[in-house]
Amino acid sequence: MQEAPTQDSVSSRGFTLLELLIVCLLISISLGLSIPSLRSTLTSDDLAAGSRKVISLVKSSRAKAVTDQEAYLIFYDSAERKLWYQKADDEKTTDTSAAITLPSDVYIQDIKQAGGGSAQDTMNSGIWISREGYMDKTVIQLADMEGKSLNLVISPFLPTINVTEGPVTFP
Repeated sequence: MQEAPTQDSVSSRGFTLLELLIVCLLISISLGLSIPSLRSTLTSDDLAAGSRKVISLVKSSRAKAVTDQEAYLIFYDSAERKLWYQKADDEKTTDTSAAITLPSDVYIQDIKQAGGGSAQDTMNSGIWISREGYMDKTVIQLADMEGKSLNLVISPFLPTINVTEGPVTFP
């Protein structure tokens, strides 16, 4: 014969439907309040958006150099805040079809290369990419009008681009 369940064994089995509904309601309310502010934070950060655009351009230019088996250069026009790449031997034509424009309050503060001396001005002569997709270790410093800045550290052989804050020194 079966014994009737005692009060202790019934209450220790799990949560009631009412408790689960209340927890789900609290979670949905907190998500409903936090998602709009999170969305606006992610989309309104022009410095982060500018860095994503520059990273995308560098990666696509390296891929294009490998695909075409030709050297490429990345140029920056500070007046229009545009970056673009073109073949290294194509000095006369400036094809800006693959150009990106930085957000209105973001600009490139400086471009430093580990192999470039003071005689080489990468802002005017461009950042060289070999036909294998290799390039000197390069740091692109982005800044905005509020004084915030980011450094994009491009590795010579690795496809990853590190984003850092603060000063960057070359070994």
